[in-house]
Amino acid sequence: MPCLEEIHPGWLLAFRLVAFFILSSLLLVDIVVDGWSIFLYYTQWTFLLVTLYFGLGSLLSIYGCYQYAYKTGGDGSDLIGSGESAYNHVIKSPCYSKMHGGQEIAGFWGYLFQIMFQTNAGAVMITDLVFWLILYPFLAHNQYDMNFILIGTHSINVIFLVGDAALNKLRFPWFRIAYFLLWTGIFVNVQWIIHANVSIWWPYPFLDLTFPGAPAW
Repeated sequence: MPCLEEIHPGWLLAFRLVAFFILSSLLLVDIVVDGWSIFLYYTQWTFLLVTLYFGLGSLLSIYGCYQYAYKTGGDGSDLIGSGESAYNHVIKSPCYSKMHGGQEIAGFWGYLFQIMFQTNAGAVMITDLVFWLILYPFLAHNQYDMNFILIGTHSINVIFLVGDAALNKLRFPWFRIAYFLLWTGIFVNVQWIIHANVSIWWPYPFLDLTFPGAPAW
């Protein structure tokens, strides 16, 4: 079960830090410009989760690199470009907790990190694909101001996630699409609970319970 520092841990750490900084900055600007009401949208829910994913990944990578430098007695500068040798020396306690049948299995942080990745993998793809293939061609160019924030929140997240997946080689067993479905179901139910108690606009018209097909959508 691959985890944090499998390929070039120094580069992976740098990539995650850059991703976390850019994503968190874009999310903060979005909140400042449009207010907290942006979290009525599924896109911002997912964007926040991707940001937290890279934040957690950065912390775990920092810990792994620190443990490697401490164990080898060096300054850790040879992490960059060291690839397999670095991975073999990293103390993997943030990701692995015990042995089973001679193999290390994921611990709490390892499972949490993978669950966040597997949730994001489905949620990011569906938000970006729906926006660029459906909303943008037929609705967005007429109803929305196509600014930097709108474009960024529907594109840069998938770029960073695909890049991290390529570097980290995290697996996506298809049965774990359940995490994505659970995440989406939570969003829908939160929306229905909010609208059952407060009279506000619907972020997506197909969720409106006055429409008979809303639960199916």
